[in-house]
Amino acid sequence: MGLGLLSCLKKILGFGEQPQGPASHEASRTGKGPAVAQKPGSETSVLQPAYTVRLKPDPDWEEAPSPKDIARPAAPGATTETLLAWCGLTDTGMVRDHNEDYFSCTAIGESVLFVVADGMGGHDAGEVASKLAVETVCKEVRHSVKREHDPLKLIERALQKANSEVVREGTSKGSNMGTTLNAALVIHDRAYVASVGDSRVYWIENGSIKQITEDHSLVAKLVSVGKLSREEARNHPKSNLLYRTIGSEPTIKVDTFQVGLKKGGSLLLCTDGLWGEVADEEIYRVCSAEKNVKSACVRLIRLAKENGGRDNITAVVVKVE
Repeated sequence: MGLGLLSCLKKILGFGEQPQGPASHEASRTGKGPAVAQKPGSETSVLQPAYTVRLKPDPDWEEAPSPKDIARPAAPGATTETLLAWCGLTDTGMVRDHNEDYFSCTAIGESVLFVVADGMGGHDAGEVASKLAVETVCKEVRHSVKREHDPLKLIERALQKANSEVVREGTSKGSNMGTTLNAALVIHDRAYVASVGDSRVYWIENGSIKQITEDHSLVAKLVSVGKLSREEARNHPKSNLLYRTIGSEPTIKVDTFQVGLKKGGSLLLCTDGLWGEVADEEIYRVCSAEKNVKSACVRLIRLAKENGGRDNITAVVVKVE
């Protein structure tokens, strides 16, 4: 990173002069699931019940190489089946009066698609943006999964389509709406991940937790050049300032990754309402200790609320069994 950009980041983040107030990232959700539980006060939880699906390898699927390959896939033509169990939960939290987060867990043929979004722009904008983005990704993947033989290109194009739709909707309403957006498409023994914003995807296995995605935030830039520690960044007052979101520009760069899935491991998709309140080490302990995906989701949400619950909270846990 050049000195000019670093100096600019320092200034924005309060290491120099105070910035002239860029808008804060407000996140909340409208969850998508068959069961909705209304509770007293401002809390609304939407639980997508745990499902189990058996995925069979397809020797005809063309694997696309990636420089960000996290783990090697099974050999082509392998006969091992991948058994997944998943559950998603979203909650308004302890401070917000509405929820702009949105998520979906959808089985599509021989694959499963997990999508999480954290809307921005206020009550009438953030909710619309996150819901529209998630539904657009699901629609695009469902329509193209049989035709596209490169799953990374498939989900990248789906997120770009979601960006176009959110930009179009915001322009038509005169609204500065936006959202983060993460998607994980699981095919056989591999997850294909796409990301924009600071919602995260983690891979948890063998005594470790690894953040797969990269936060598109200004403080994350400072962490990457050693100017902030991860703990300082997590508690920084401007940790919610993002430089890349769905809906902010007519065209958007989408990060893509691959994760090789192994028995006993877990994928976690979550918004900053979770990782901003619960440290990675504690997330690891919960996901490792709880054998039931529903129990893991419930416990993660409860921990985030006990630690302040200052934002909406969404967690999708996917276990490889």
